[in-house]
Amino acid sequence: MATAAQRSGKKMLKAFPHHLDVGQAYEKGRRALLVWALTLVTLGSGMVNTFFVLVPTPSTSRQELLIRLFPLEFLHLTRLLTVLIGFVLVISSINIYKRKKRAFQVVFVLSSLSVVFHLVKGLDVFEALFSLLLVLLLWISRGSFTVKSETMDLRWTLVRFTLAITLAFLYGVAGFSWINRSAFGTLFTLEDSARTTVRFLLLAGDPGLVPLTKQAHWFLDSLYAIAAVALCYSGFALFRPVIYRFQTLPHERASAARLAAQHGRCPLDFFKCWPDKSYFFSPGQDCFVAYRVASNFALALGDPVGTEMATTLIIRQFANSCAENDWGTAFYQTLPDFLRFYQQCGFKKLKIGDTAIVDLERFSLEDRHTKHIRRRIQQLERAGVHLVRIDPPIPEHVLRQAKDVSDDWSRIPGRRERGFSLGRFEPDYIRSTPMVLVLDKSSRLLAFGNIIPAYRKDETTLDLMKHRIDAPNGTMDYLFVQLFLRSRDLGFQRFNLGMAPMTGFRENEESSIEERAVHHFFQHLESRFSYSGLRQYKSKFATSWEPRYLIYRKALDLPRIAFALNKLSEHKA
Repeated sequence: MATAAQRSGKKMLKAFPHHLDVGQAYEKGRRALLVWALTLVTLGSGMVNTFFVLVPTPSTSRQELLIRLFPLEFLHLTRLLTVLIGFVLVISSINIYKRKKRAFQVVFVLSSLSVVFHLVKGLDVFEALFSLLLVLLLWISRGSFTVKSETMDLRWTLVRFTLAITLAFLYGVAGFSWINRSAFGTLFTLEDSARTTVRFLLLAGDPGLVPLTKQAHWFLDSLYAIAAVALCYSGFALFRPVIYRFQTLPHERASAARLAAQHGRCPLDFFKCWPDKSYFFSPGQDCFVAYRVASNFALALGDPVGTEMATTLIIRQFANSCAENDWGTAFYQTLPDFLRFYQQCGFKKLKIGDTAIVDLERFSLEDRHTKHIRRRIQQLERAGVHLVRIDPPIPEHVLRQAKDVSDDWSRIPGRRERGFSLGRFEPDYIRSTPMVLVLDKSSRLLAFGNIIPAYRKDETTLDLMKHRIDAPNGTMDYLFVQLFLRSRDLGFQRFNLGMAPMTGFRENEESSIEERAVHHFFQHLESRFSYSGLRQYKSKFATSWEPRYLIYRKALDLPRIAFALNKLSEHKA
């Protein structure tokens, strides 16, 4: 039977105008094709500007006419500027592909100047027309360039620095190899060209290299200029301001908490209101996405939270906003309710695990499958182990004992706290939530858990679940069983045990080739991650499993998403 959230999701999907998707997909495809063409034309124009200037042109009537019209120094300058423009165009082609506003402005201005310089330096009509074609294409597609400056980090700075220096090096080697012997009075081998180019890129020059022609003088000047531009470009990339600066205003978090209380559907909604999240609100402020940015990826936690219609619309709005900031987009641990709509927005799904649910009305220790748990719990109770619940504010002496347990737990191999989709042991946080404590007969704290909102009237759950290394075998089983029974007495029908990652696929469950390939890969890493052990433990109590998904654009994004998720989960807010 479909859950209330799933029925709600189906209503939203029916309300969405699907016929708009065809037109939007066509327009998106047309723009993508045009951007690809612009990227290739920009790259080609840059290469024409940079390398064709090196080819010596024979003296013609056109050359003589230009010499009569312009001073030689001016012609020399235009050739140098043409090379520099070509170098910048080659570099900028990357950002044209990314649809950067700034790249559009730079390339448009430089291409316009390039038309003039090609005509002035030698009445080169073909090169001028090539640049003019780029100007016209840029003007026609100006509406496609909506992406703002990207977030910069050291890795991308090194990539850009390497690219700039490599292009400058290739230009120098090509120039020394192609230039006439009369230019320097010697013939350069490939090794000589490479060695001499390196010296000029280091701005050291070669005192023994004497230019004998104007072409030789001009080439050395251009090589110095390109080396300077490469260094300046790299420095500019290094010190560019970071667009994403984490800052959330108090009223934004208050609005998110209000919407979560009204429209929340799962325990993840509790962590969406934590101080480590940023928010993207719908225009009507009736829906929000909680996210963080790492490694140039905006990772949203779960599904959007808000009214029905706003939820269906905000997914596309958030994705478009991320694209304008040159961020990748992904949604982590989504419910199955909106999968169809994510796919209509151009996303793919990857099943990342199942959430274990305990039906409290059906739970019993009298079942033959739980008799070993019942026997162990009876042994613990005879030894004086008992469970106590404490409501907030938690006393300081309890917090100190819980901190000792938490520190002891973290010394167990493979155990460490993670954030973003989970809580951490922070005194202010623990103090504000109900706690369940497992004590021995001398009231020594053996294990604890803290209760958080599940945002379903019939469901409850825990966040932190920790125990001492020397706690008796079965201590956590005792904690869960006692909590199940007490929660049922309080009127709850479900207990959420959290997600077990990479649990595979149930019979007749739909899965893509990519999903099965990822699961197969992680199954081979079982010895490192122990996914099956977590599922086996939760299977002792779970009566049903609910799938959770990662929503992403393309397969090549998955390694970057994994890196971003690891970075966020290790980060302490």
